Amino acid sequence: MSVKIWIINQFGNTPDVPGHIRQYELGQFLSNQEYEVEVFASDYNLTQRQYRKLKPGQICHSENYHKLKWNWLYATPYKINNWQRYVNMLSFCISLFILGLIKPKPKIIIGSSPQLLAAFTAWILAKIYGSYFYFEVRDLWPQVLVELGGKSPKSLMVRGLAWVERLLYQESDRVIVLASGAVDYVKNRGATKVHWLPNGPDLTEFEHNITPKQAKQQYNIPFDCTCLMYTGAHGTANALATVVEAARILDHEYSEKILIILLGDGPEKENLIQQAEGIQCLQFRAPIPKQQIPQFLQAADGLILTLKNIPLFQYGVSPNKLYDYYASGKPVIVAVGGAVNAEVEAYQLGWAIPPENSQDLAQSVMSLFKTSPEDKQAMGQRGKSLVYSTYSRATICQKLSTLIQEDVNH
Repeated sequence: MSVKIWIINQFGNTPDVPGHIRQYELGQFLSNQEYEVEVFASDYNLTQRQYRKLKPGQICHSENYHKLKWNWLYATPYKINNWQRYVNMLSFCISLFILGLIKPKPKIIIGSSPQLLAAFTAWILAKIYGSYFYFEVRDLWPQVLVELGGKSPKSLMVRGLAWVERLLYQESDRVIVLASGAVDYVKNRGATKVHWLPNGPDLTEFEHNITPKQAKQQYNIPFDCTCLMYTGAHGTANALATVVEAARILDHEYSEKILIILLGDGPEKENLIQQAEGIQCLQFRAPIPKQQIPQFLQAADGLILTLKNIPLFQYGVSPNKLYDYYASGKPVIVAVGGAVNAEVEAYQLGWAIPPENSQDLAQSVMSLFKTSPEDKQAMGQRGKSLVYSTYSRATICQKLSTLIQEDVNH
């Protein structure tokens, strides 16, 4: 009889829509090893802010997607990060609990943050069924609400979430962290069996037949300009106002020599578009499905990652887009600080600057513009080598499979 595994992440996606696809890739790998895998995610797509599969009155739409059984669950809609966001999270937990109670018992349940309450609901289901429970820590809640959201550590909501967080660390059979710097953080809060399984790309998707010139033509990017890209969410945490202001600094002298593309969507996008009015070297583009990102990155000469200047991001992030950037073989400009900046500097992958400093970001873009093609290629190749040695999705999936096999055979 095959071993049943549930993977639960409210914001999980399949490759045909925008957003991260870690749960899909982990599930695919495990399915190919003859595990029976089901994924539970919200049908309300966070990037597109719309439902995709559910019809009115439905709480679940299940489909088979490349050997995976994918359960799209109902959650209430929201447009901006206000009280409706918390209702959205609670409604997903209710849908998950109802569906979970009528499903056949799984051997292992993997509950993934940042939605801490969804992981808590997954743990409750694991307790009911007597299943192994793995807690995957993508973001450190509720710390992110304090540092990024401005919530008081003494507020009832933060204290409640901190209690849930500690319970999950202490009661989980395994705790999986994506950021290496988070290992000590979770151990200090009671986690015992802790495993670092970072984000990382499927390297087969970056084996291109398309050249950078062909990619520029396909995506309507001028051949005679240096193109820098950011791909991903346009939210408060991403600090894209820094990119806008850097583009404003560059615009007078480099408006026809440099093009910066911000591809994606999110609650801050409209504000950013208004902020960028009149800047010629900056362009906003709509999100594209995740499976198209590797080809789109081929059109870039350099890639940008920015985050807010908060202590949490110095040690507690594993930005999926960064490892896609490395895999594309392009130099990077990172404005994150901490472990991310240190890695880029140590391996000479591009430029590492302080977060939220538009002047330094503009200077780094100018430096990239003036760097020889040979040096840029060498930076990109070093990034590729790092992905193959450390961040390959195949390696990460195999490590997870080994952990599962240990518990299955216990």
